[in-house]
Amino acid sequence: MGTVTAKAEETRARIMAEAVRHFRTLGYTKTTVADIAKACGMSPGNVYRFFDSKASINEAIARVMLAEVEERAEEILARSQPAAERLRGFLVEVHEMTRERYVDQSQVHEMVAAAISERWHVIEDHLRHMRAMLQRIIEDGVQSGEFRPVDAATTARCAHSAMGKFFHPILVAECIAEDLRTQASEMADFILQALQAGITLPDIEPPCETVRQRLDKAGT
Repeated sequence: MGTVTAKAEETRARIMAEAVRHFRTLGYTKTTVADIAKACGMSPGNVYRFFDSKASINEAIARVMLAEVEERAEEILARSQPAAERLRGFLVEVHEMTRERYVDQSQVHEMVAAAISERWHVIEDHLRHMRAMLQRIIEDGVQSGEFRPVDAATTARCAHSAMGKFFHPILVAECIAEDLRTQASEMADFILQALQAGITLPDIEPPCETVRQRLDKAGT
C-alpha cells in the first residue's frame, strides 16, 4: 500500500513539475491539460486520475509556490533576534520574494494574478497564515517591551494591508518602474515607529479587494 501511495505522489509531482515548466514557457492561459499529459508521456485521462481539472493543478502549484514564501516567513519568525528586527525582516524580505518569484518571472505571475482575481481558496489561506505570523511577531514585541501594548490581531491586519503595494503581485507589477525596494524599507520603518510609539495603524482596505475593484471597473 505504501509503495502504491509513493508512486501516486511521484506521478502527481511529475505532473505539477511539467505544468510549471509549461507555464514558464507557454504561459498559464495557453497551457492545456493535453500539453501537460504529453510532456509526462501519458494521456489526458490519466492526468485526470490525479487532478480532476486544470484548475486543480493550478491550485496545487499555487499552494506550493505560496508555501515557499510561508516557509521563508517562518524562518524569519524563528530567528533569535529582537521582535523589531524580525518584523522588519519579514516585511522587507517577503516583498523581495514577491518581486523575484511572481513579477520577474512574468509567466508565473500570470497564474498568481489569476489566483488572486478569481479568489482561489489557496490565496485566502495564504493571507490568513501571513497575518497570523505577523501577529505572533507583534505579540512577541509587546511582551518584550519593544512595542507599546496594542491589539496584535488588528495591528497585524493593518500592517499587512499597509504593505499591500509591496506584497501583492499585481500591485508590484503595476509599480515596477518605481524604487519599490526603498519604499518597502521605508514603509517597514514607519510601521515599526508606529508600534514603538503606540500609534494605531489605519485599518485600510485590504489590497486584494482593491485589485478586484480595479479589475471589475476595467470589465475584466
